[in-house]
Amino acid sequence: MNRHVTHVVSKSGLHKTHTVLVLHDDHTLARYAADRIYEAVVGVDTSRPLLLILNSTGGDVAAAYLIAKLCREHTAASFEVAVPRRAKSAATLICCGADRIHMGSLSELGPIDPQFGGLPALALKHSVEHMAQLVNQYPAASAMFSDYLSKSLRVEALGYFERVAESAVQYAVRLLGARKVSPASRNDEATARHLVYSYKDHGFVIDSREACDIFGSEIVATNTKEYTLASTVFSALDLAAWVCGRHYALEFSYVGGLKQGCMVWPKTT
Repeated sequence: MNRHVTHVVSKSGLHKTHTVLVLHDDHTLARYAADRIYEAVVGVDTSRPLLLILNSTGGDVAAAYLIAKLCREHTAASFEVAVPRRAKSAATLICCGADRIHMGSLSELGPIDPQFGGLPALALKHSVEHMAQLVNQYPAASAMFSDYLSKSLRVEALGYFERVAESAVQYAVRLLGARKVSPASRNDEATARHLVYSYKDHGFVIDSREACDIFGSEIVATNTKEYTLASTVFSALDLAAWVCGRHYALEFSYVGGLKQGCMVWPKTT
C-alpha cells in the first residue's frame, strides 16, 4: 500500500508541487495520529504547500488541533485539506486550520461534537433543557422530574460537558485565526460556535455547498485535481481496509507520509 499510494500521488503530479500527507483512519482519531503526522512533516520543504488527504469519522479534539497546528507550522505556503468522503467532528476541526478545503459530491464535514462513550458532550445539556420544557408543559410532573434528576444527574457533570464544548470552540477559533486566507466577511468566533452548537445530530452532513457558506468561497473548492487525487487514494485504502478486515481479521489505517503511512494490526475482541 505504501508503494501504491506513492505511485498514485506521483502519477497525479502533485508530488512535484506539494508535500502530500494522508490521514485515513476509520478508528477514533487519537494522539498517535498526531505523532505520525509529526514524524512525516519533520524535515519537509516548508516552502511548498502542504496537502493533507483526510478521511476520518472524528475523535479527540485535542489531537485534531495538534495535527492542524503541525501542518500549519510546517509550511510557509498554504495548508490544504482534501476530503474524499468524510471529515467529521474532530476531523472538521482540522479543516478549520486549512487555507483551502477541497471537496466533491461525496465529501462531507460535520458538527464539531466531542463524544464521551459514544454520546455527545452536549447531549446532557440538551436533555436537561428538554426536561425543563416538559415540566413547563406538564407542571404536575415537576416533582417526578426533580426526583429523577436528583438521583441520576451529577450537577458538576453538566458543567464539565459544557466546558468541553467550549474548549472545542476555542480550538476552532485559534485555527480559523491562523489561516493565511481569512475572508473579511467571516467572524471566526461565530463560525466556531456555529460548528459546535448549531447542529442537533452528530452525523449531520455538511456538504460542499454548506461548507462554502460556513467557511467562504475563498476557502472551499470543489472537484479540483486535489480532490480527484484524494478520491483515488481513498478508493485504494478503503479496499485495503475491507480486505484486511474481511479476510485477515486485521485493522487497517494509513496515517503520515506516503512511504510509511500504512499500519496493520490484529483486531481485538
